[in-house]
This record gives sequence, C-alpha cells and structure tokens, in this order.
Amino acid sequence: MKKRAKYSKNPYGFHKEVVNRKQLSRKEKLSLLRRKVRRSFGLYKRMMAADTLEELRNHQLKMSDWKAVALRGLYSYRAKKFKELKIELTTTSKGRISNVCPYCQLDKVGTLDHILPKTPFPEYSSMPWNLIPCCSTCNSKKDDYWLDENNKRCFINFYIDDIPPVQYFFADVSVANGKIAINFYLRFPVGYDSVLQTRIEKHYKKLDLLNRYLENSDDVITELEYFVRNYAPGVSDTEIISSINRTCNDMQDLMGVNYWKPVLEKACVNTPAVFDLLK
Repeated sequence: MKKRAKYSKNPYGFHKEVVNRKQLSRKEKLSLLRRKVRRSFGLYKRMMAADTLEELRNHQLKMSDWKAVALRGLYSYRAKKFKELKIELTTTSKGRISNVCPYCQLDKVGTLDHILPKTPFPEYSSMPWNLIPCCSTCNSKKDDYWLDENNKRCFINFYIDDIPPVQYFFADVSVANGKIAINFYLRFPVGYDSVLQTRIEKHYKKLDLLNRYLENSDDVITELEYFVRNYAPGVSDTEIISSINRTCNDMQDLMGVNYWKPVLEKACVNTPAVFDLLK
C-alpha cells in the first residue's frame, strides 16, 4: 500500500464544472449554497494539509434536507466529470491505468469512495480530494464509517498517510495433509508510529482483508504452481526461486512492500516443503 497523487487541479473548480452540467433549475438551487460550499472546500484543504480531517466533524454545514439532497445528487460515478476524475486518479506515473483498489489491492475499481461519507457531509460529495477509486466490496464495508470510538480516522487515507516501506504484513505457509495451509497476519516492527499502526490495524479489520486474501489465495498459488512447473528444463530450483523473488520484489516496488500477492508468493517459494509441493 502506497501513497497516491490526488486530483491535480483546483478542487472547487471541479465542483463548479459539475454544477454547471446540471439543469438550470438545479443550478439555481445550488447557487444558494455557493459561498458556504466554497468555504467548506477551503477548510477541507487546510485540514487535509494539517492532517486534521477528523476536526471537520465539528464543521458540518447545517442545511435543509432538500439542500443536502441536491449536494449529494452532484455525485454520479457514471457522469463524465467523475469518469475523467477516475481516469486521472488511476493513471500511474508511467501513463498506465491501474484499476486495482488501493484499499484492498485485491479487487478492481468499480466506484469512487467518499473518504468523508457523503451522507453526513453532502458538501463534499463532489470534492475531488475527498474521492478515491475503490472496489464495490471495500466501499460497501466502509459505508459511512470513518472515525473510531476516539474520533480518530480508522482507514488509511492514501492522499495523506505516508506508509513507510517497512513490512508489517506477513504470510506463514506450511503443508498439511498434502495441501498448502496459509496464515496471514500483521506484525509491526519496534518503533513503528503507533497512531499509523492503529489506523492500519483498523483498516485491515474493518475491510476484513486477511480473510479476503485467504479466500483468494488459491488462485495465486495455482498461477504460481503453473509458473514453477513450466520453467525451462535444466533450470535449478535455486534459479527458479531467485527469479520469482526478483519478480515479487518488482511488484512490491510498484505496489508497496505489503502487497499481499508477492508476500504470499515469496513465502511459498522460500518454504522448502511448500516449494516441493508446487513442483
């Protein structure tokens, strides 16, 4: 898991373009909220820069139901502006589209998640810095939950959180009754930032990531098995293992050292009993 680049242009300018695409009657209603929304966007930007987004719970706009509905209605994943936003946010530094959900690194992007949920925060429904590409499973599990019992963020914010390139996600593998047994777990090194550690632990728990990885592990192992068995004849086990480790390292350089797939693959090929079963 790695930090991502946020929307590169003016967030309020994006919002205005979204509003301008609406029918005249809706634009007129939304114009009544223009100054309040602009101030809210400025507040979001300042608190995002200071990593104090939690404080926005004390600055929610007070508005009538119809105004809240109008603001929430600005967001539509199928609308052209949001499709363009999704493309920008999923385009890598190499100009390639990566449709892997950043929350789980498992499923494909199928929506844009509102980091501050749009139900309690309709004013940020079309705030691009509040939107991040996300799979439908993570979006559903996250729901309107964003603060813990201590009013601290409980999900990684990939625009704010600097996750050190230090491994905390691990896989133990073994052979039991002729099958590969897997145990995923988190283990943080001594001295790891305690606030970030708590946030990461809650992120994994709320999104049920360890169980979801386990449910998808057979596909990874099957692919790895084919790869190992179809190596050119005469290539030694040491060379095969070294090659797979290099490939996994490349994947971790791209996706983060805690990307679950290479962690699992490395555990498999570097555990002799498991590697022998793969062969």
